[in-house]
Amino acid sequence: MPKLILWGRTWMVGTDDFVFPGIRGFVINCAIAVWIPLIFNLGSDDCGQGVKEYLWASFALHCTNAVLCLALAFTSGRGGILQTSKRKMVPTLLITICISTLVVLGVTVWGLLELLRHDACNDHPEDRHWLMGTAIVQVTLVTCTLCVMVLDYNCSNDVLDPAECEGNLDEYNSMWKTRCKRAFCFVKDADENLFEEIAKVMAGIFSGLDFVVSDIAAGMALLHAYQIAVIKKAQKNANLRTDEGKAKGHPSISLSHEARPIKELSDQAENDLLILHQFSGYFMGAYGWPLHIYANPMSWMGKLCGSCCKGLPSRDVVHDDNCCKCNSAAWMAETKADKENLLYSSWVSKIDRPAFYICVDHDANAVILGIRGTLAPEDYLTDANAGVMPFGEGLVEGGQCHKGIGLAARGVRRAAEGLLAEAFTKYPEYRLIILGHSLGAGTAALLSIELKSKYPNLLGLAYSPPGGLMNKVLRDHSQGYILALGFGKDIVPRASINTVRNFRDRMLETFAHSETPKCKILGCCCFSSDTKEKAWFNLEQAEERMREPYNETRNQIEAYLRSIQTICEPTVQLYPPSRYIHIMRVGKQGSTEILHPISMNVEDLMDEGILASTSMVFDHFPHTVMRAINKVVDPNKRYPLNGFGMPSTYVNPLKTSFTPNAVQAEPLQPRRVREAQHPAQDITHESDAESLNMPKADKAASDNV
Repeated sequence: MPKLILWGRTWMVGTDDFVFPGIRGFVINCAIAVWIPLIFNLGSDDCGQGVKEYLWASFALHCTNAVLCLALAFTSGRGGILQTSKRKMVPTLLITICISTLVVLGVTVWGLLELLRHDACNDHPEDRHWLMGTAIVQVTLVTCTLCVMVLDYNCSNDVLDPAECEGNLDEYNSMWKTRCKRAFCFVKDADENLFEEIAKVMAGIFSGLDFVVSDIAAGMALLHAYQIAVIKKAQKNANLRTDEGKAKGHPSISLSHEARPIKELSDQAENDLLILHQFSGYFMGAYGWPLHIYANPMSWMGKLCGSCCKGLPSRDVVHDDNCCKCNSAAWMAETKADKENLLYSSWVSKIDRPAFYICVDHDANAVILGIRGTLAPEDYLTDANAGVMPFGEGLVEGGQCHKGIGLAARGVRRAAEGLLAEAFTKYPEYRLIILGHSLGAGTAALLSIELKSKYPNLLGLAYSPPGGLMNKVLRDHSQGYILALGFGKDIVPRASINTVRNFRDRMLETFAHSETPKCKILGCCCFSSDTKEKAWFNLEQAEERMREPYNETRNQIEAYLRSIQTICEPTVQLYPPSRYIHIMRVGKQGSTEILHPISMNVEDLMDEGILASTSMVFDHFPHTVMRAINKVVDPNKRYPLNGFGMPSTYVNPLKTSFTPNAVQAEPLQPRRVREAQHPAQDITHESDAESLNMPKADKAASDNV
């Protein structure tokens, strides 16, 4: 960061991205330079004067290239990510290496011609073969180098100065619109208006960012290490309190506004968890055969064949499936349902209408509308259309939601409303349950709001719903009939336009706090595990840098953030559904991961924002969420929170800031005192367990909590 500027335009790499390529080039050129005198006698004229000159020229050029590559690696590894002044010689070295590489190519072609024209080395066929092999290797290496340059070439030359835009995002919008068209050129139904809406969102988030891919990877590693350092220091600070409530040894972290009590599940929340567990197979079944094979790599064949042996649904109810009905077979394997239970299924997504199915669960006396999450390219376009639109007109005043998901909910309603009416004609005493995961969870939640007046007993189940889904009005309106669940550090329930912007800003701040070279950060990520605080991020060093009266990189970032804020329009804060259960990692017992469910306020979740972690993507996968639910569903098998060193309060690592003066935290209180001071906000309504005919064992487990 910033992008490399060479020959008057930007490239898709930074000046600090050439350490490993430089080392690789040094090793390859040294190997060839050593190979040539070992195999061939450079003083011999057996193959002719032309071949001899070719070998000497190749030896000299590869030695030169080895020195240049080593100098490039050394120069590229100097300074932190923002300290570009220490790497100002990188463009000059790159130009020199490019010229030298082209000279190597020319010399190699000349050597091949000499070898072929004059029948050189006819008396020494082995030398002739070695010469041909060496020349081919040289041509291959040069060709690969040129191909890498083409891949790193930035066609759009897209770095724009935010200060020069003067609040106008038109140039950014045009640039992102072009990118979206190129990325989704194969989607037939996408129109200009959709690309314009997505371009506005992307321009508002990434406007003026002079990032490359490796900057994002290094920034996430730095932010992850920063969060770990802050949490460990804050927890140690909390454990080293004196009788006066003062901390020892770690005076610079403020906990007074960042620590909050962890809420155990109430009886009602335990009941919600049992309901979410009971129907978890249905959101897995919505993904069809791709996810079923991914989640069951060793047993998928037997499970799908077992479904086929039972008999598959007829073509009257299955639409857009493949010739073998693999999606329907996977649905039966995941839901453990019979083919007669499936009333309708459409396995192909469209823009503003994800794939969905309708089935009946006779044990629960429910008609289920399951909506698939993000899988097809059309689903990604729906996700990216993250603007805000009015929603719930006539039901609630002032409701707003994610635009793409709101349109998807209305699209599913148009397609499914007649089918639902037909289903309730057959089963008038049943209740409607709308569920989904990821995009399907958001669509299910918004569709539940629209259909609640028509189906009073409706229940919405949102597994890992998007964070930027609905505003506070819709969130409060739907808390009585929509249940939501998230797991670990899943990025999706934490993601909204505001949290992504905050994540971007925090990443930029970590760049200013660290002088560690990018190559060291990425090398520690790939080759070492015990470097989270040693190599990635030094908290004490960062505090010292923040006390400096003048810091070039920090001032650069602050000016950059101010310039971005002048062109980014403020957005409405959106939330996931408010009745939210969060499954958190407590620790490990041997190789077994210990999980624990807690009640979490969605405002705290969004205030916490996106957490940089290696599990932030994997925690969102449907089969990962389902396994987590299966682990925590039995309260009798749970471990106490403090059994694995989990503190009684939660520290938000993104809200804890560097402060020059000590701010002391309040002493920890016993659990009963905290519960009296912070009573749980339970929602009182009719028992969902009774209405869903839950098994007696599940009811007893819920009563024992």
